[in-house]
Amino acid sequence: MRVLLFGKDGQVGAALSQLLTGGDVVALGRSDVDLMQPGAAAGAIRQIRPDVVINAAAWTAVDLAESQPAASHRINAAAVAEMAGAIRAGWFISYSTDYVFDGEKIGAYVETDTPRPLNVYGHTKLWGEAAIAAVGRRHLVFRTSWVHAPNHANFVTTILRLAIERDRLSVVDDQIGAPTSAALVAQVTGRALNRIAAGRPMESGLYHLAAAGRTNWFDYARLVLRCAYENGAQLRCGEDSVMRTSSDQYRQLARRPRNSQLSTAKLGAALEITFPDWRMAVMETVRASLSSEAACLSA
Repeated sequence: MRVLLFGKDGQVGAALSQLLTGGDVVALGRSDVDLMQPGAAAGAIRQIRPDVVINAAAWTAVDLAESQPAASHRINAAAVAEMAGAIRAGWFISYSTDYVFDGEKIGAYVETDTPRPLNVYGHTKLWGEAAIAAVGRRHLVFRTSWVHAPNHANFVTTILRLAIERDRLSVVDDQIGAPTSAALVAQVTGRALNRIAAGRPMESGLYHLAAAGRTNWFDYARLVLRCAYENGAQLRCGEDSVMRTSSDQYRQLARRPRNSQLSTAKLGAALEITFPDWRMAVMETVRASLSSEAACLSA
């Protein structure tokens, strides 16, 4: 089974590249194919003729999307539609986000809840979902949340960097969700690929993919710093120097949903799996990030 992966350099793409070794996999990054150019993605698909296309490429700069909506739309919607349209047979796997919701629901969102994005990024990801469904090819769209991985820009690595630079941090405590590792996203994708290869694919459609449990950004930050301290990191800001703030006080260009919880019951039943608690993977990302930094300093 030949797999074509777009976005090999991002968090999820890098995790997939590590996982999908030894098979017939073609992994492309930004230097290989420029998704800002119309026709580039479709040309790669026609040339490689894969059995499965995985799109892990995305515009993920949420605030920057507010000032560059055309670029965000090009990557998250137009290029996705182009990929879906170029697939003549086989499967298309792509990823979306909790930010398609407005966060007003009490409890976890299920796949049939009505999306109401609050920001440009959420809108473009929702348009990408709609484009895939409209083309009508066999597909899996995994919505995930608060993705993290070592050696990439994300909340964990940002908090570690800021804690080295500053004595005190302010972090919002009124947005809840589940930090989800790129490794978990890749592992679940791999399980779905195994089902396709075995001729027992999941039902085509939309699924929520997130770690178990819930937290807010404030408690998340404190866990990151606690784990960093326990692993010997030299920080100016410890967990007791993280201050609570609200979304209204901590103003950002893009509005975020207050509730980003995603129910994974549908995906868990489809793949017969349970999802791990979010804390363990976050601690692993902290340890791996500290190890990478130490290796760079000693090189």
